[in-house]
Amino acid sequence: MRKILTVLLVFPVGLLLGSCGEEKPGAPDGDNVLTLVAMDTSGVSSEEWLPVPGATVRLNSPTFHYQETFETDEEGRVVITDLAAGDYTIMAEKINVEENVLILGQMTKQLLYDPAATDTILMSYMQTSPISINEVYYCGCSASAYYYYDQFFELYNSSSDTLYLDGHIMCRSTQVQLFDWESVDYAVAYFVYIFPGTRGVTKECPIPPKGFLVLAGDAYDHSLVSGLCVDMTSADWEFCNPIEFDYDNPSVPNIDPITLWSRDFTINISHVAIWLATGEDYYFDFHFDGDNMKEYVNVPIETILDAVEYSSNPDSPKYVTIRIDAGLGGNGMTRYSARSIERRYPGLDSNNSTFDFEIIDTPTPGYQHPREEEG
Repeated sequence: MRKILTVLLVFPVGLLLGSCGEEKPGAPDGDNVLTLVAMDTSGVSSEEWLPVPGATVRLNSPTFHYQETFETDEEGRVVITDLAAGDYTIMAEKINVEENVLILGQMTKQLLYDPAATDTILMSYMQTSPISINEVYYCGCSASAYYYYDQFFELYNSSSDTLYLDGHIMCRSTQVQLFDWESVDYAVAYFVYIFPGTRGVTKECPIPPKGFLVLAGDAYDHSLVSGLCVDMTSADWEFCNPIEFDYDNPSVPNIDPITLWSRDFTINISHVAIWLATGEDYYFDFHFDGDNMKEYVNVPIETILDAVEYSSNPDSPKYVTIRIDAGLGGNGMTRYSARSIERRYPGLDSNNSTFDFEIIDTPTPGYQHPREEEG
């Protein structure tokens, strides 16, 4: 089953609503006014566009490391005042968690020295994979030991059916910009690990309906190193590279490498991207990395089910195309803080990790962190 993300229109009006969030950036030019109206343009309920009351409107500005949340009134309106000039990303959403449906719209907006700014988003239905990356724990747990080997990824099946990952691949991006990512129809992977079995034939790697699957770098009790580190002995799968003489928990099945780097599937503690792909089509290719040619794996974008890119610095250059992840999660994450990034709602994916993920204080492998009410 594929979930549907219905869209919003942002339009001019003028009623200010209450908000909650970080303090607005102080600046001499902080007197811009942005007026928005959320409109359902999908045509599902009516051939006409309809306002969306009670929609959450999120503003994020990498210019000021600023974010704030508002809510539309009964007519789908919100007016946001005292905004400093700069670049903003905007997302409006209304979530029906029971039906796993998200009404969504997003845009970027540059505010200059204009006391009254308006804009419009025209969007349509989006279909996304029923299997998504739900949590990424990457930042490390012990600064004194420089320890980050308790890293893990969590997958989620939002469908009502058991699905199978046989032959699927987990990939880690490069940490360099090899070329313009938007100019090609593939993503470039540095590490690629593959689940056992054959896609569409065998059924060795199930993920249950509405269920989580935990993939550990090393399925070891890392809490023995530090109380802040995560015990991964209950992981569902373990990345294991025999070339590296990697740690191997015999009680946990392995995901094996197809790339020949003698490295475990570790990810950078500050910035990188990961993705899950069907594995039905990929190929090795050489690319210039600086002055040298290196062999990487080209993974066609059409085979990628979900991707997450994170960075502690929201101004960092991206390592994957915006077609598989339009944003950066984990903004402000501190190294070795033993914190994690998790999807705000399992299975609900706007293709923008800036909005989809939040930082949580304690990693939650195999379950969802309980949410607090938003103010």
